[in-house]
Amino acid sequence: MDLTIVPPPLMPDALAAGRIDGFAVGEPWNSVAVAAGHAHIATVKAAIWKSSPEKVLGVRADWADAHGALLSSLLRALYRAAAWVAEPQNREELAEILSGPAYLNQPARLLLGALEGRLDTGNGIRAFPNFFLTADKAATFPWQSHALWFYSQMVRWGQIAHGEENALRARRSFRPDLYRAALGLLGAPVPSANMKVEGALTAPTPVGTPSGRLILGPDGFFDGAVFDPEKLDDYIARQRRPTPTVDS
Repeated sequence: MDLTIVPPPLMPDALAAGRIDGFAVGEPWNSVAVAAGHAHIATVKAAIWKSSPEKVLGVRADWADAHGALLSSLLRALYRAAAWVAEPQNREELAEILSGPAYLNQPARLLLGALEGRLDTGNGIRAFPNFFLTADKAATFPWQSHALWFYSQMVRWGQIAHGEENALRARRSFRPDLYRAALGLLGAPVPSANMKVEGALTAPTPVGTPSGRLILGPDGFFDGAVFDPEKLDDYIARQRRPTPTVDS
């Protein structure tokens, strides 16, 4: 199997032309390919890892130190936007905005399905719970356990060597301290912890927060695995990439 990189907006055309056999991408490009009659959606990320991270707002550490007030304002603006998007009554307006040529340039009706978590898979319409989380369930919180899970996969596939210093660097790339400082001015509920055991929550669960009330959603992996960031070494040892074998 060969892996190749294709810009997301070109993936449906590449599939239709037979240049690729499948692709993994965010919406709406899955739905674009289905609507054109060229594809079926096999699964979605929300079914592989519930409440998993998606896009990231990242800046350099030195920039964050030099522009703390600006970064704090940016985080609050992002949170307010996420909260607005989370309201069902705003989804049609958002779909119209995103359909414009300056953004996705796709029909609003096509975009609305992803915003509502109802997708045409090519085999009918399916509802995917918590498909599009923007503000609920601490969706924008930078869990350091997420950072360490990504790090564990980089180690697994030989992209980086495992060591205490590298693990610490990965963990510190996510900054819940900056997030709390920014959203504290809004009184928004944020987790008190920096990490959690990924895959352990099977039902909506209240968690500690400095203010307000916060309920996290299920965060299970599709295979039932659990990632405890406090047992990183053990997890990496179990996740070692298998050595290929050749049948005689």
